[in-house]
Amino acid sequence: MRGAHDRVLFSLPTATLAILCSLFFVAISWLGLFLVRPFLRIWVRSQPGANELIGQASSDFSLFYGLVLGLLSVAAYQNSEEVKRSINLEAASLASLYRTVAFYPEPLGSELQYLLRDYTLYVIHKDWPTHREGRVQHGGLMRLQAIEQNLLTFEPATRTQEILQTQALGNFSELANQREQRLIGVRATIPGVLWYVVGIGAIIHIMLLWMLDMRFFTHVLLGGLVSFFLGVMIFIIAAMGNPMRSGVMVSPDAYVTAYDLLMKPD
Repeated sequence: MRGAHDRVLFSLPTATLAILCSLFFVAISWLGLFLVRPFLRIWVRSQPGANELIGQASSDFSLFYGLVLGLLSVAAYQNSEEVKRSINLEAASLASLYRTVAFYPEPLGSELQYLLRDYTLYVIHKDWPTHREGRVQHGGLMRLQAIEQNLLTFEPATRTQEILQTQALGNFSELANQREQRLIGVRATIPGVLWYVVGIGAIIHIMLLWMLDMRFFTHVLLGGLVSFFLGVMIFIIAAMGNPMRSGVMVSPDAYVTAYDLLMKPD
């Protein structure tokens, strides 16, 4: 059920998802001002200097909660960058292997180049759409196995061919390793227990805003601004924590470039 909801949310454009996330927290803040604030004011008004006490508690809480959000943002960003790095390395290994097998004797060289073109197009047109849904297909692995089998059938007859074979196998190994890193990135996400911390912290933060005693219009404006920024922060963590699925997902541009520059027929 959660996976279905994630697919619906992450299928939305980035700007739309960011606005919806922010407006969700603004709506909770404003709804609480109408429904919860009157009851809280009854309890709070009897306490002398209530605003100062609430302000101090809110300041202390915001320090720790902001630290949690900051650390999660950094972790999500690093996760996104690691996935991008693996993708770029996979595309570079793919291009290097394609250039290397061009020197293989025929018909093996042409066969390997055909298989590499097929693999590249599969990654672009088949893997990527399913990655956005959080799924992994097995067609890429089958194509890599076919490439490996063809590489291993080649028996070098000269020193030059031995060097060529060693380089090709090294490129293939790097290609396979980086592909595994990409697939790990498909299911990379922020652990659920941390989302509980973020959610509970957001509720407490908004409740502290409700407790403040001030003019209603000022309260609405302050609560809306703080809640809007809170929604933006949580959206950023969610989007970068799922780099292959969100609207800010990593694109297959590296593979497209490799295909257009090296593999695409004239």
